[in-house]
Amino acid sequence: MENWDYYISGIWKQKANDEEHITDVFLHSTADGFGKGVKTSKNEVVHLLQAGAKITTITWNYHLIQWRFGAKVEFHETDSGIYLRTHPDAAMFDDLESSIQMQYLLTDHPVNVLDN
Repeated sequence: MENWDYYISGIWKQKANDEEHITDVFLHSTADGFGKGVKTSKNEVVHLLQAGAKITTITWNYHLIQWRFGAKVEFHETDSGIYLRTHPDAAMFDDLESSIQMQYLLTDHPVNVLDN
């Protein structure tokens, strides 16, 4: 089994020009076992990959009650920018697009709670 440096369990996306692109990921370090996730920019993940880090997607398997390794994360450079991706042959449930869409779960804005 391959040794991984980081896991990605979720993504944040932003829509621009009618297309959605990953802006940030929920990145877990493996330095001391399975670490807490930290919101990390796409650019920082690209720098980690360029420096030789090995990163994979990871999902929680509710049936087996354990984490499941997914697909190797890579970056792809085009004329319009650099994008994170998983290998095109990865199973649909392993790819980055199937990761938890964090923008729907977490907000960067404070919530006002009103007392009645």
